[in-house]
Amino acid sequence: MGWYIGVFVFYMLFLFWSCIQSLKKVESMSDFTTGGHRMGLMIGIGTSVATWVSVASVMGVPGYLYSSGVAAIIGWVAGWFFGTALIPLVAYKIRRPETPARTFPEFVQQRYEPYKKNSQLRTLVGALMLIGYFIFTHLQVVGFGIVFSTITGIDYKIAIFVFLIFLLFTSVGGFWSVAVTDSVNTVLIVLGVFMGAGAVLAATGGWQPILDTLATTTAPTIEGGESLSAGVLLSPVGTFGLGALFSIFISNSLGAAVSPHWVTRMLAPKSVKVAVMQMMFAVIVLIAIFTPLIIIGLGAKTLIPSMPAGQTTDYIMPMVITQYAHPLVGALTLVALCAAAVSTANSMLLHCGTSLYNDIYKNIFPNRRASEATERKQLRYVIYALGLLAIISAINPPVLLAMGFTYVYGGFGAAFFFVVYLGLYWKRMNHIGAYANIIIGSVVYIIAKVMGATNPFIIALAVSFIGVLIAVYTTKKPALEAYEPYFEADVSPSTKKVIAEIQQTENVHEEYLDTDKKISP
Repeated sequence: MGWYIGVFVFYMLFLFWSCIQSLKKVESMSDFTTGGHRMGLMIGIGTSVATWVSVASVMGVPGYLYSSGVAAIIGWVAGWFFGTALIPLVAYKIRRPETPARTFPEFVQQRYEPYKKNSQLRTLVGALMLIGYFIFTHLQVVGFGIVFSTITGIDYKIAIFVFLIFLLFTSVGGFWSVAVTDSVNTVLIVLGVFMGAGAVLAATGGWQPILDTLATTTAPTIEGGESLSAGVLLSPVGTFGLGALFSIFISNSLGAAVSPHWVTRMLAPKSVKVAVMQMMFAVIVLIAIFTPLIIIGLGAKTLIPSMPAGQTTDYIMPMVITQYAHPLVGALTLVALCAAAVSTANSMLLHCGTSLYNDIYKNIFPNRRASEATERKQLRYVIYALGLLAIISAINPPVLLAMGFTYVYGGFGAAFFFVVYLGLYWKRMNHIGAYANIIIGSVVYIIAKVMGATNPFIIALAVSFIGVLIAVYTTKKPALEAYEPYFEADVSPSTKKVIAEIQQTENVHEEYLDTDKKISP
């Protein structure tokens, strides 16, 4: 226990120090939301990897590998990697403008409603992001609580409140605080999962005993549960079934590729080249992370044939590590799990707060102006409140970690797939088409999910695509200023003026930075 506490305390102190250093880089709201569009390649790789590798990855995926076998590789690992391969297509276009948007909802307004001072579309997008990222943050809290309670023996419901310290401290500095701590966490995650996989291989006797167990075991996933069919853990569809597995793959790939936090990540790099390259290099690091996770998840079935009654498979990773790894290795691996939760949660909490304050509140009440310093302070208060709500919501967690992410990615994909890809690659795509995608996609996805459809994402995507085409071809073409920044290297003076006006609604002019006096925009 001493090793676990010692390594955890060292990690906590180092994390706090890096957050204090990053706070010095925050001078404006643009710095707070996207780092001032000056993120370099190495920081970009670190924050991209750490954002991908959440508790759904380091705990949820091993849990599904343990219960469903190699099929989980297809549904989650392959799905996320395919989604990662699609993100450079977004990066190439979204970062082209000389003055990029600072948030995903701002991009939506800039692309579809550039002349609207109060963009209802932007407010709608912000509301959906608020819901989705609150769920993401909630799931990270759950994962952290599981790990921390395993390390310390503290009750889960108490352990999750420890996470509030990390969550708030690493979020209040905005993007730079998140990006720097993400980079530190990426190193810890790679080191931790490699050591964990080595411990599992040593305990099982190697890869062959693991394969033999997967081919023959009938031990139920949970003690007292239904026995498995021999060989099902090596089946390509596992315990899911083909339709369900395809649904998981599509939601995790196409849905993740257009999730607002990834679009926002592509706005932060200092150039288009950096934006594209950071995802290409991130894939290499992700391979180094997911290969050990696969070993741990599948090897756990040999070491622990069935989970204790009353525990979900999300607990399998910390259980295996604490029982079969050297205390130092176990400490580093479990701290890596905490790092995965922190690195994703602080990013999601930042998106939550920014959506609520910047894209909903300020968009609805544009005349309530304040200095940037005051706005950053108010945004931090919003983040504090959302962090506390996320902790409270996690007291009784309702879903498995990996599946929770799949649901949200499916919802994001249904609502935003055509908004992003057609908006960036089709000049004719207009604001009515964007409304059609968001409203029809969201509603159909929820209805299909409630009705128990095997693949609600594909159904929502197909229906919303028809709606988008009808909406686009029966309404006016978009104005030049709406699409020109994403298709032309040099834009017209009118387009530059429109972009400046949109971004001025988010910033206060220099002469007002020292006063909170209400002004006319």
